[in-house]
Amino acid sequence: MNSLENKVSIVTGATGGIGIEIVRALVNSGSKVLLVDINEDKLKKACDEFGENTSYFATDLTNKENCDKVAAFCEEKFAGLDILINSVGVALRKPLLEVSKEEFMKLYEVNVYTTLSMTQACYSLLKKSKEADIISLISSSGMYPHIHQGAYCATKYAQRALNEVLNVELFEDDIRVHNLYPSAVETPMAKIARGDLKENMSCKPEELADIIVFILSNRNNSVIDNLIVRRYTKRPDEI
Repeated sequence: MNSLENKVSIVTGATGGIGIEIVRALVNSGSKVLLVDINEDKLKKACDEFGENTSYFATDLTNKENCDKVAAFCEEKFAGLDILINSVGVALRKPLLEVSKEEFMKLYEVNVYTTLSMTQACYSLLKKSKEADIISLISSSGMYPHIHQGAYCATKYAQRALNEVLNVELFEDDIRVHNLYPSAVETPMAKIARGDLKENMSCKPEELADIIVFILSNRNNSVIDNLIVRRYTKRPDEI
């Protein structure tokens, strides 16, 4: 197992239910972490908790210029970048015939475009790293259709396609692109998408964080491109 000691990570959606646990796991594994989200108060509180190996940048990542600023700040603060975690996301539970253009485009901007814009912004830094990784939290909704989540599924299918192409295009730079497809995770966002699930029926955020650390800590000749994570209450043959 490789150490994450002194590796530099960016985590988007860093104050969310999954994002904050990813930050915690990375810090505990020795990584220096830049937390990125839109709520500065939550970011500051998180950095106060996690200590000197963290810093934060509050911004809206749907603006490409802001993503460039995040990358520049990371280089100034930590002198490089090794790991980009795309955890930012928003959900919507609504029949497709009722989804407005504004709702759909918001989902697309946050769930898809931020993955592209952050990759573009961080590319030059990641290219300089000896061990560069990008991990995106895509969701099982990027693989299976879910009723009343059509707009969300559409953006996750798009994010999946984007990442699979990035994995090929960044291959010669040895920037590894990993995609995680968890089913429902116990977070506030999941309550929007899957309000029908009872407590303790879903994956835990800290479990996904541990999986991410495992992938990053086992960087060898074997690569995990895609990883499906199923909650134990869901039959393997269910979608």
